[in-house]
Amino acid sequence: MKTWTRSILYPATALVLGGAFSSCDKDDAEDAAPEPAKTESQHVRLLVADQTSTAVTLLTPSKQTQESFQASFGGATLYPTGSSRFAAFVSGANNSVEFFDSGIEAHGDHAHTKGTPKWALTKSAALKPAHFSVQGSSIAIFGDGDGHLHLTNEASLHTAAATTTVPVGSAHHGALITFSNNTFAVSDKAATGATPWRVKIVTAQGNEVGSPSAISVTNIHGNATDGSLALFGTPQGILKVQSSGQQELISYPAAFGTNWLSSLSYGAAAKTFLGMSATAGLHLVNPTTKTFTSVGGIMQYTRALYDAAGQDIVVLQADGKLLVFDGATGAKKAEKSISGLIPNVATTAPFIAATKAYVYLTNPTQGKVHMLDKATLEEKHSFTVAGAPSRIVMIGADLSGEGDH
Repeated sequence: MKTWTRSILYPATALVLGGAFSSCDKDDAEDAAPEPAKTESQHVRLLVADQTSTAVTLLTPSKQTQESFQASFGGATLYPTGSSRFAAFVSGANNSVEFFDSGIEAHGDHAHTKGTPKWALTKSAALKPAHFSVQGSSIAIFGDGDGHLHLTNEASLHTAAATTTVPVGSAHHGALITFSNNTFAVSDKAATGATPWRVKIVTAQGNEVGSPSAISVTNIHGNATDGSLALFGTPQGILKVQSSGQQELISYPAAFGTNWLSSLSYGAAAKTFLGMSATAGLHLVNPTTKTFTSVGGIMQYTRALYDAAGQDIVVLQADGKLLVFDGATGAKKAEKSISGLIPNVATTAPFIAATKAYVYLTNPTQGKVHMLDKATLEEKHSFTVAGAPSRIVMIGADLSGEGDH
């Protein structure tokens, strides 16, 4: 589901003038030119929600500035949209989804400023919204309390007051994927009981595509997609569902025992799937070879996620150890204890966001957001934020090309 990256380029005016008006050779001129200071991409924004209140803080790391806003409800889960211009605030307890506009619009290798940061008009009235899925500009929400899809599009977030409601089945704690062909893979509950037992593909009008799948499972939780195929976590294995309707159950390794991967994520830049659970640990899942590769041998962790581009995997352990792995190979790139910044990770439970160059950690006990160099995991800066900063998401664009249209 994601998203970018460039380093800031600085003009080499002094170097050019030196070459034009002096007789020093090229190597001497290059040696004399200082390296530009490393900083965050100018269009990166970090949106931070308070742990309990409705306070929202928008950080601009490149300028080390912040702005304050108010959400309708506190404690929401944050998700970026497909372009990352917007963030969705999903509050299942309050039957609410609302959208925040970063004011930054990416265009390939550069970004444009599109007005000021603000709340969008569109809101969703899904009952118990718990599943948020994007593909391109398409946005889909599944309501656990109504069994409906709630659909909208980034282009209409400032014009349409509400999402479009599409009935697709009975209410249950479900799972949802949006495919690139504008169909949706959604879990379907059993005839009796509340446990999902299959995945069906539906259109934007709610019509089922193809024949019902013969594959049934006892539970479905966690899902990810590359746009054409989706993976769902189940106790019986990883359910592989293609947009064409073809389905297959991939067995777990025998070493898993009764453990299973209940959370899944897709890294767009690495082109890999990450499977996670508190009992089975972290594994790269290859749906083609049907193999599972442990990430760093990690079994216990506090947070694990791809960076915003879907290239690197960032893992925080309860003992305070922070690690960065290559998302494509699983090779470890960096490791460092952050106990000096956040003494008790297990109690504090910081949330993480990461860009190409930096890792950001919320610290609700001290009211801070720590900005760490991703290559060394050394602290670059800390933002003091009012209240207790909790959930965090990168929006805007990890680009430094500028345009204002």
